[in-house]
Amino acid sequence: MFFILSKILAFLIRPIVWVFLMLIIAVLLKKSRKKILLLSVFTFWFFSNTFICDEISSLWEHETFSIENIQTKYDVGVVLGGMSAFDSKTNTVNFNKNADRLIYTEKLYRKGIINKILISGGSGMLIKNQYKEAFIMRNHLIENGIPDDDIIIENKSRNTKENAFLSAEILKRDFQNKSVLLITSALHMKRAIFCFEKAGIEVASFSTDNTNSNRNLQLEYLLLPNSKSFEKWESIIHEWVGYLVYKIVF
Repeated sequence: MFFILSKILAFLIRPIVWVFLMLIIAVLLKKSRKKILLLSVFTFWFFSNTFICDEISSLWEHETFSIENIQTKYDVGVVLGGMSAFDSKTNTVNFNKNADRLIYTEKLYRKGIINKILISGGSGMLIKNQYKEAFIMRNHLIENGIPDDDIIIENKSRNTKENAFLSAEILKRDFQNKSVLLITSALHMKRAIFCFEKAGIEVASFSTDNTNSNRNLQLEYLLLPNSKSFEKWESIIHEWVGYLVYKIVF
């Protein structure tokens, strides 16, 4: 039930949905139409503004640093799913904006910073949930020369809470008192660390796909709408709401 409610909530917290609903209300309510339309325009501009979006995102993101600055070695690197989707018609895997998680996991392994890779990710879909991301990601790493013996998978999790608790079962069983490096997106890291701590696992962190700190402050960037900002705001609000819900649930 929690999983189903989270999917419904994920739809309702999208700013683009808010703008759409306000426009519908403006059509229905003649007396307040002008005010609602003005509010719709402002809401659209605010959530499509790249500068505002990036500034808010960078405030929430966990600290990101270069691989070259890592001095510690870790027994296990835990990489969280949510970085791909499977196209059954073409039998191919489509990586999304979170694919940096896997790319940097491979780099961390090849540099000897992590000895083992634990991939945590089942299916986050309500329907057509046969795709198990951990299996596909393992195959990808094997095809790129990483030994199968150094890859562990957890393929039942559907959200961050399950990522943490199901991974914790494996870590407590096979890697008791071993050092763990958690690898996920900078925007997602705060919620992920919270869940792993609640699952009884102490982790260090390596954040990926962070907001570019070298932002070019041109007029277009500062003022003009950008459709990509809506998508990023969805991720930001998703993290805020998810973190708050987990704070209440735990």
